[in-house]
Amino acid sequence: MPKASESGPAGKPAMPRWRQIVDLPGYIESRGSAFLAAVTIIAGQAWLANDLSLRPMWLLPALSALLLIVSLFVFESDVEKPNAAMRWISRAVVVVLAVANMALLGLLVRGIFVKSPLDPFGLLLAGLVLWTVNIAVFALAYWEIDAGGPEDRASSRDTLPDVVFPQQTADQATLAPAEWAPAFADYLYVSLTASTAFSPTDAMPYTRTAKLLMAVESTISFAIVIMLVARAVNIAKG
Repeated sequence: MPKASESGPAGKPAMPRWRQIVDLPGYIESRGSAFLAAVTIIAGQAWLANDLSLRPMWLLPALSALLLIVSLFVFESDVEKPNAAMRWISRAVVVVLAVANMALLGLLVRGIFVKSPLDPFGLLLAGLVLWTVNIAVFALAYWEIDAGGPEDRASSRDTLPDVVFPQQTADQATLAPAEWAPAFADYLYVSLTASTAFSPTDAMPYTRTAKLLMAVESTISFAIVIMLVARAVNIAKG
């Protein structure tokens, strides 16, 4: 596979690594990190579904787990020939996880403002878990949509990025190693900052899709934080 060089033809700066084909081990490591994140999300959502009385409790976690298992069977490690089936199954996993989060958010709202089988501390814990799971879900979403998805990024297709990192800008590219390319951890950081600052920080959404995702995540995160504060105040008042 082609590797990044120090300079291009006629002494011109080399094409940045994120625009070239990445090394295979790095691609598989990023895909593995996303898979582990999905497993963690499913486990967290299953726990929340049980505590918040989502019925049928097993439906959405089981559907997500099934799609995740199917994605393993259609996985291809040859990044120069992206597997369309794997791409769409992976995105289906993200959609199901996002739908499950919305359903759990609705139950959390009902539990806080109407009635819930959980005690006040149980509701507070559920809210914290949901906020954390939400960060992981949107990290997967950014990872799946940016520049057409991990397969397109790995095969250096011409799709422009949806999320632009500082290392991808001309004035800061020299501050990163030539082999730098966004991995799952980078998208997890983007999701964390969107959930805490309620706005982009160093990585900027450039397409409507990325902007919409970040707006939805920030709104959900803000709603959860407000409810957690309200619940904490109620607990403090006794």
